[in-house]
Amino acid sequence: MTAYQNILFDLDDTLLDYGAAESHALKQLFSDFNLKLTPTVKQTFQNYNVGMWQRFERNELTWDQLMEHLFADYFKAYHQLNVPGRETIQTYLKYLSNNHQLVSGTRTVMEYLKQNKYHVYAVTNGQKIVQDQRLKDAKLLQYFDDIFISQVIGLQKPNKEMFDFVLQHINGHRNNTLMIGDSLSSDIQGGINAHLDTVWFNPHSLYNSTRLKPTFEIHRLTELKAIL
Repeated sequence: MTAYQNILFDLDDTLLDYGAAESHALKQLFSDFNLKLTPTVKQTFQNYNVGMWQRFERNELTWDQLMEHLFADYFKAYHQLNVPGRETIQTYLKYLSNNHQLVSGTRTVMEYLKQNKYHVYAVTNGQKIVQDQRLKDAKLLQYFDDIFISQVIGLQKPNKEMFDFVLQHINGHRNNTLMIGDSLSSDIQGGINAHLDTVWFNPHSLYNSTRLKPTFEIHRLTELKAIL
C-alpha cells in the first residue's frame, strides 16, 4: 500500500456520468424552445460548452459571466434565439440535477476506499445545487469526508489556490494526497500546479496531445485499487 491517505475526486465523468445527464437535460431544454436535439446539434453545443468552461478555467470568465452567457450566447449564435441567460441555465441545471447515473465501477471503488479507511473528498467546478442533488440521489454522499465546489469556494480548478484551500481544510499534505479526474486541463493540470500526484481517468483511451504528464493513467475506475 502507498502512503496516500487523502483521495481527491473530480465528479463529472469521473464518478458521475455527466454525458448521460447532459443528454437528458439538453433534450428537455431544447424541447422547451421547440428545437430538436440532433446528434450534430448536440455535438456543436458540446464543443461550444467545453470552450466556455475552458475560458472559465483560464480565468477569462467569472462564474457569474459563465452563468449569464453560456446559453444566451449559444442560442443567439446558433439558433438566432434571444433567451434569458440566467433563467435558461437555471432550467437546464434543474434538468441536469434530476440525472445521477454513475460511471462504471464507481460504487465498487467507493466501497473499497471506505473499507480501507481512506479519506475521500470531491473537488468539482460544478454548481452546488446540482452536485448536491446528484450525489444525494446516487447515494454517494456517505462516502465523502467533505465536498469542495468552486461556486462555493470562489476558486476553480486548475488554479493552485483551490487545491491549497482543500489541503488546508483537510489538514492534508502533498505527499499523501492523490487527485483523480478525467480532465487533463482541469484535474491533472490543477494537481500538477499544486504539486500533487495525479491519476488521469481515461476510459476512452484518448491520446494525450498536451505536455501534461499525469503520475498514473487508468482506463477503468477499478484500476485505482492497484495504485493504492
